[in-house]
Amino acid sequence: MKLEELTSDVLGRAIEIYLRLAYAGAEPSETVRERAAIPAGRRGRELVEDSRFERVEAKTPKSEAKTEAPGDLGATGTPSPYPLPSRERGEETAERYNLRLGNAGYLNMKLGICRVAVTEDYVLRVDTHDKMFAAMVQEKENAEYTALIERNRKLQNEIERAWSEAGLPTFENYLREKLEKGKVKR
Repeated sequence: MKLEELTSDVLGRAIEIYLRLAYAGAEPSETVRERAAIPAGRRGRELVEDSRFERVEAKTPKSEAKTEAPGDLGATGTPSPYPLPSRERGEETAERYNLRLGNAGYLNMKLGICRVAVTEDYVLRVDTHDKMFAAMVQEKENAEYTALIERNRKLQNEIERAWSEAGLPTFENYLREKLEKGKVKR
């Protein structure tokens, strides 16, 4: 889905599914409920540039950003089939927008609206946001940390599967649509 196709209704459905599964009958905190209360009638950038979203920029430094149009030689020396967004052209390059909603056992999990590489399309994704602590885990905490990662991974898969089944814009549904249209080689 193009970012401008994201509406309050679509995001609201995704949040409802996320919260139902992430909190499994428990009540999310007041802070989470406030973050989840997306204003009606918004779409696209107006929706994700709300202060409740964390904006994650492209990892390519501005000095290295390239402007490639279809047919231009890319970094591999072969013609690029896609125009690549570039800060140098003044385009927005957010790779994803995150909404921290947590789960019943871990407060840092996020609902992500992520850009599909070399496209202008976005999909919904769950960011478990738990691997960054690996270097800090003491040996005596390793089993507990490993269990946390496993619980979060299972929950991530469950939420993303439910989104796909609900027809929401997930990477699975994105690929399915592209395969059906013949835009991805099998």
